[in-house]
Amino acid sequence: MGRTLTTFTQLVWREMESWRRYRRALRAEDQQALDLLFAAARKHSAAGAYLARETPFEVMLVSMLLEQQQQLIRLQQKVRDLETLALPQPPHGVAP
Repeated sequence: MGRTLTTFTQLVWREMESWRRYRRALRAEDQQALDLLFAAARKHSAAGAYLARETPFEVMLVSMLLEQQQQLIRLQQKVRDLETLALPQPPHGVAP
């Protein structure tokens, strides 16, 4: 019989469990933030399954960073959009 490999999703759940005591010591809002970080790692579990690392937590961290970077890009775009809307518009019929 062949050996069954642990899925990346299972590895994420194990890692989350290993951080349980740390999480419990955090304030409620920090617990929520930590939960979101691990959710980001789970979101990219399909990609994580393709990269066999001795330390799966490295892949989890990159997945977390990837989600943070995507959020940063979305927020930067929203700021640009709001700045564009806030620019004074020239009076109608007047060339800029």
